[in-house]
Amino acid sequence: RNQQSRTNKHLSILHQSSNQEEGQEEEEYELVEFFVSPEQITTLRKEATKRDSRKKLTKFFMPPPDDVSDETIDEICKLFDTSELIEVRGVSKDNKRRVFDTAHALAGKLEDTIEKPVVVVDIKGFAVKLYCPWDDEARSGRIQLRTGYKPGQWTRKAKPIRDNRGQIILDEHGKSVKEMPE
Repeated sequence: RNQQSRTNKHLSILHQSSNQEEGQEEEEYELVEFFVSPEQITTLRKEATKRDSRKKLTKFFMPPPDDVSDETIDEICKLFDTSELIEVRGVSKDNKRRVFDTAHALAGKLEDTIEKPVVVVDIKGFAVKLYCPWDDEARSGRIQLRTGYKPGQWTRKAKPIRDNRGQIILDEHGKSVKEMPE
């Protein structure tokens, strides 16, 4: 009885949350998921190191107060028009433990402002390297992020059907009977 009531509660919570999600989908504009794989982040880190060694990495020094103002966000947004990779220095100067959280909060604010994805590439000390891809493909100096992802590339293996003792069921030819998982 307790297990069934808990399951019913769980299902009702799931039903309520799915109804809320449907309402949110209608209100919000279409969000495109932007994913950067760990291999792509490694590529971006290498590119940032190359640009830094050639003195081509755009750097921005945060003003002394730790509070991120709208002017600071606007200046960083303007820098993203000239370069895809930017190093922001002086993030959370007063507390090194908050650099990670502050860097991701800064990336979130930038993402909301310029309405493009902003990814934290690397955090070293009080410096954060941020990446924001350009929209136009033909622009010179654009970083090529290679990926091997193809939708529907992999399908799950068909598993053999088993009886109540756990033995694989065989057909008349001695082959195992398989069922495709969902």
